[in-house]
Amino acid sequence: MARDKGVLRLTNPWPRFAWLAGAAIVGISLALGFLVLDRYQQNDPPLGLWGAICWGLGITADLGPAREAAPTLRTPSRIAWTSSTLGQIRAGDAQHGSFIALNCTACHGEGGMSQSTFIPTLTGMDPAVIFKQLDDYRSGKRPWGVMGAIAKALSIRDSADVAAYYAARPNGLAAIAHEGSLRGESRSKESDSARHLAFMGDEQRGIPPCTACHGPHGYKIGAPPLAGQHAAYIERQLAAFAQRLRQNDINEQMRTIAMQLTPSEMHALAAFYGAPESSRVANK
Repeated sequence: MARDKGVLRLTNPWPRFAWLAGAAIVGISLALGFLVLDRYQQNDPPLGLWGAICWGLGITADLGPAREAAPTLRTPSRIAWTSSTLGQIRAGDAQHGSFIALNCTACHGEGGMSQSTFIPTLTGMDPAVIFKQLDDYRSGKRPWGVMGAIAKALSIRDSADVAAYYAARPNGLAAIAHEGSLRGESRSKESDSARHLAFMGDEQRGIPPCTACHGPHGYKIGAPPLAGQHAAYIERQLAAFAQRLRQNDINEQMRTIAMQLTPSEMHALAAFYGAPESSRVANK
């Protein structure tokens, strides 16, 4: 028969040769693509065989993290503003707190009106602020040797009581904040910048206005009033947040904001909020 002769005979080897050649090309391509070319990465050391195969498939060859234990959860504060915590603060006994406050007079002044520019005034401060900071000192979330030792000597009840005492003191931070009078007599470029940051913030840098949390326009629980506080203390705390030396802000909001501020802006904001020394003498 005709088909038994020439290229049409049943024993024609060319189709088999074509399949073998195609398979060889695919095999060589896979070997080059997965085993050779993928091993060499720009600016990185060559990958191993398994790493090259995984890289070619678009998956990771690093199985180490999946086998390791999860890192310990790090929280900036043990305080959460739950109904239980707020109830403990509201239950504070100011009369009992006055006896506890006798131990605070040496540093924070009579009735909490500090005379040192580096030690905060506590008179009229919101009790939630004092309660939280004492617990942060107690737990080491806000490290400071002297305050850490004092806070550890206080119980939760003592903290609520002394917070209630200072919050109830007259002519302090609460009174200044209630009046809503921030100093505005200086019309320097620096003071104008501070006023803008305080009341408007900086949208381009994602900085909200200070008054939204620290008053007088609004107050966020746990955020201290700034009007009337020592300017040097405010500036020092802003620098501590910016340098991440202080890390007890619950949502890292102060660290995020302070890192965006320049040293001159920190100084201007502190001077803007800080009470002049003349008013401090009058309140003694």
